[in-house]
Amino acid sequence: MEITEYYAFKLSKKIEILELTSEEILENYYDKIEKINPKINAIVSLKDKMLLLENCKKIDSLRKKGKKLPPLAGLPIAIKDLEETKDIPTSYGSQMYSNFQPENDSPMVSNLRRSGLIIIGKTNTPEFGVGGQTFNKVFGTTSNPLDSTKTAGGSSGGAAAAVKSKLIPFADGSDMMGSLRTPASFCETYSIRPTPGLITSNSIISDKLPKISTNGVIARHPKDLALLLDACIGKKSNLQEIIGHRYLLKNVKACVPINYLDSILVDKKVKKQFYQYIEFLLKLGMSIKKINFNFELNLIWDSWIDLRSKIISLNLKKEYDNNAGLLKDTIIWEIERGKNLTDEDIKVAKKKRLFLAKKINKILNVYNFLILPSAQIFPFSKRNAFPKMINGHETKTYHQWLEITILPSLIGLPVISIPQNTGNIKTALATQVIGPKNSETRLLQLALQIFNASIK
Repeated sequence: MEITEYYAFKLSKKIEILELTSEEILENYYDKIEKINPKINAIVSLKDKMLLLENCKKIDSLRKKGKKLPPLAGLPIAIKDLEETKDIPTSYGSQMYSNFQPENDSPMVSNLRRSGLIIIGKTNTPEFGVGGQTFNKVFGTTSNPLDSTKTAGGSSGGAAAAVKSKLIPFADGSDMMGSLRTPASFCETYSIRPTPGLITSNSIISDKLPKISTNGVIARHPKDLALLLDACIGKKSNLQEIIGHRYLLKNVKACVPINYLDSILVDKKVKKQFYQYIEFLLKLGMSIKKINFNFELNLIWDSWIDLRSKIISLNLKKEYDNNAGLLKDTIIWEIERGKNLTDEDIKVAKKKRLFLAKKINKILNVYNFLILPSAQIFPFSKRNAFPKMINGHETKTYHQWLEITILPSLIGLPVISIPQNTGNIKTALATQVIGPKNSETRLLQLALQIFNASIK
C-alpha cells in the first residue's frame, strides 16, 4: 500500500514503532502533490521540501533515541489560508494580502506546531472565506477531485480537496455557513464543526455578537478527525482513544425535522438520496423519528442573515474603508447590508436566536441528535460562483443554497458531516448530525460506528 493511502492514525502508529520515518512520509506526500495538485489547485504557498526534510530528520532522530513524542509529530499538514502562519504567507484569498507575511501564528496554528505537525503550506479558500465556492484572484479556483470540472465547495474547499486527493492526511478548516460541511459533502470526506470556543481563535468581533463561526477539521476517517481536533484544541482530551470505546447504535435516538427540511430549497434528488440514507441508518439499529419544528421556520433565516452581515461588516471594516474596489461583489453586498442594520435590528436578531436556541435545546433533551443533509445540491460547475437555480426556482441571494447549514451555526451547536461515499460526483452527498453543546465525543463515536458498519 502507498504511504499516502494510510489514515493518519495508522501513520502515527507506524512512525511511533519506527516502521516508517517522517522523512519517508513527507517525500511520498510531496511526490503526490507534484503529480496531482496542479490539476486541482488545493494546496498553495507550498514550502520548500528540502527545508522541511531537515525538520523530519530531527524528529526521526529523536524517535530512534527513544524520545517520547506527540502522536502527530512528523506528519504533514497544510493550513487553511485564513489562519495566520509566521513562516508562510497568509493571503486570506485576497489581493490586498497577496504578499502578507504574519509575524506570529494564530492560536490554533501554535497548537498544531506544538503537536509536532509539519506545516507544508496553505490550503486554498475564497476571498476572506466568504462564499461556498473556492476561487480567488490570488491563486485561482480549486477543483473537485471527483471531477475537475466541478467545485470542491467552500470555504474550506482547498482543505477538503487536498484530503480527498490524499495530498495531506487531514486538514484544518473553518465553518460559518457550512464552510466545512459543504466541501466535505462535495468531496466525500468527514468534517466536524465543534462547539464554538473549543478551539481558540483570534476572533475580533464584538463580545455583544454571538460567535457563529469556528475552526474545525476535515479527514477521511473519524479517528483522524479526533486526532486532529485534539491537536487544534491543544489540550490532552484523548478524543481518538475515547471514541474507540463501545458505542451501540441501537441506543441512539435521533430526529429529522421534516417541515424545516421541506421549507428549504433542496434539490429533489438530494432529498431522495438523504431519505435513502436515513433508511440505511435505521437498518443499522438507530432510532430516527420524523418531527416538525413547532415555531415559525423563517425565524432561523431572518436571525441568521442579519447577524452574519453585521459580523462580516465589522470584521472587514478596514478592508472596505481602505480599498473596497478590490473586494468581490458578494462581500461588498454583505458589508453594506451589515452597515445599514440598526442596533434595534441586531437586538431583534439576537432575541430570535435566543428563542430558537431554547426550542432546539428542548428537542435535544429528548433526542440525542438532529439530522439533515450537509448540502442542498450536488457539486456544480466550478465556473459558477454559486448556483442560481434549484428545482427550477431562482435563488434569492448568493448564499441561499447554503441555508441547510445555518441552524447549528446560529445557536452554537457541534455538527459532524458523514459522507455517503458514493464515489460519483453526480451523487456526492453527506449527512450532517447535530448534537447538543460539547457533544463532540458522542458525534465522533457515532461517525466511527457508522464507518465501521459501512465497511462490513
